Amino acid sequence: MMNHWLLIVIAAGSNVALNLCLKKGGQSLETGSLWRLVLSILSSGWMWLAVISAVALLTAFVAAIRIYSLSLTYTAVTALAMVTLTVVGALFQQEVINLTRVAGLSLIIAGLVVTAMAGNVG
Repeated sequence: MMNHWLLIVIAAGSNVALNLCLKKGGQSLETGSLWRLVLSILSSGWMWLAVISAVALLTAFVAAIRIYSLSLTYTAVTALAMVTLTVVGALFQQEVINLTRVAGLSLIIAGLVVTAMAGNVG
């Protein structure tokens, strides 16, 4: 049986990949008509990678919630994905991380730690 934290990391990583692929794929979609939009989605390699990432996310998430609580698993996957997406955005998409954002991310990480510790009590 896989460790629930490994499944959480896989789910969070898949969440990050999904969001990055959707952003990249969405930039090249044709939005002139519904038919062109659908065709551009179906022909986009980025969108297909997003689908694969979504399947990996759902698989790891469902496996994790079978072993551990839904509330901690969801919180952990979301928090890890938010922090990772912010770092990846800064490194590869020239997004700015200011002091306010660092404070917010620190609170997210602190909240995850407290939530995880509370889940182990009792």
